[in-house]
Order: sequence, then structure tokens, then C-alpha cells
Amino acid sequence: MKNEELSPSDYLPQIYRHINMVVRSATTEAVEALLKDKAFKELNINQDFLSASEAATFLKLKLNTIYSKAEKGELPYSRSGKRKLLFSKKELEEFVAKRKVKSFDEIRLDAEIYLNKKK
Repeated sequence: MKNEELSPSDYLPQIYRHINMVVRSATTEAVEALLKDKAFKELNINQDFLSASEAATFLKLKLNTIYSKAEKGELPYSRSGKRKLLFSKKELEEFVAKRKVKSFDEIRLDAEIYLNKKK
């Protein structure tokens, strides 16, 4: 085997391929990260708001009841376009929490606290 001297120009094709591969890999990773972040944000937006039928399923009510409660102002909603109603999942959870019926023990405790304040 001969020990041939290689000039820097002999290494240029290898260097070019290596740089090209690194740049493509970094670009692909960056684009995938951006798409994933955008998809995540869209997913969050879609999870934050429910359609009327999704709200009915979430609250375990009939669709007509959802529309009736929204019309009466009992259920908070937003409009998307002229007709479509959107319901905030967080607001629906708060709606459910407000309507909680207290147990007898909770009522008894509230009564004791009230009577102790009166003394």
C-alpha cells in the first residue's frame, strides 16, 4: 500500500456530505418540534372548548337540555359563527361544582358552625 498524501480538496466531498447530513438532520428535528408544538396547542384549544353535543355527553344531559340551559342563561357558552355554540370545559366543571348537593354530615357541620358563631 502506498502512503499517498491527500490534499484538502480530496476531503471536500466527504466534508460536504457530513455537513449536509447534519444540517438536514437538525432541520428535520426543528420542523418536527414546531409541528408537534403547533399540534399540541391546537389539541389544547380543542380540549378547552366543547361542542354542544360534547357538552351534553360531558354533563350527561340531553342535547335539547344543553340548548335550553344556554338559552336561559343557566349554562355559560360562546358562539363560533352565527349558530354554533362552544362550551368551556373549565366553566362546565365549575357549573357542576356549584350544583353539588351537600350530604347530611356537611349540612350538620355547617349548622354547628353557624350556631357556634351565634354564641
